[in-house]
Amino acid sequence: MTTKTVNASVASEEKTLTTAQKLAELEKENKKLKERLEGEGDNAGIPLDAYIEVMSLVPFKLNLSTERLGRGRQFSFSRFGEVKRILYNDLASIFENYRSFMEQGYFYILNQKVIRKHGLNDIYEKILTKEMIDNILTFDSKSAVKLYESASDAQREIIDGMLIKIVKDKDVSDVDFNIISQVSKIGGRDILTIAQEMKELEAEPEK
Repeated sequence: MTTKTVNASVASEEKTLTTAQKLAELEKENKKLKERLEGEGDNAGIPLDAYIEVMSLVPFKLNLSTERLGRGRQFSFSRFGEVKRILYNDLASIFENYRSFMEQGYFYILNQKVIRKHGLNDIYEKILTKEMIDNILTFDSKSAVKLYESASDAQREIIDGMLIKIVKDKDVSDVDFNIISQVSKIGGRDILTIAQEMKELEAEPEK
């Protein structure tokens, strides 16, 4: 093979390599563009007058408002699992005023587009849903302890209160004391003892 032929071969390989690199770069850029456009599509797909479902995950009255100190439009939830439809425009304001409530899992947004738009995916991966909490409250032996263990401190405190009420009010046959014991060790609160003390206090006659 002559020098001229070798040089031509090398040049051809370099050209092929350069073309492959360019194609790879183009594919990379196209992927980035597609991801960005998809994200923008999600954001643009939520009109301000769209109704978004919001669920309360606390067993007590929860008040949310569009302005600080309870001012503006108010939304009240009276029970665990209650769902209200809130205008997205109002919900965006609630995010600003009650972000800590959301991060602690006091209320849950039932709309994936809203979750993505506001960058809440990481937060929501750490929040137990109503279904998960129900598994703990019904003493699901396969998941109750693991789910409780994965909950945030704020949600554990809420679940503790609900379990205390269950142990206090329900028949003994409806309670899995093994799960109660394990949960008490993880959360650091003796649920059985607290429930018994509350029951005794309620049974005392008024003076």
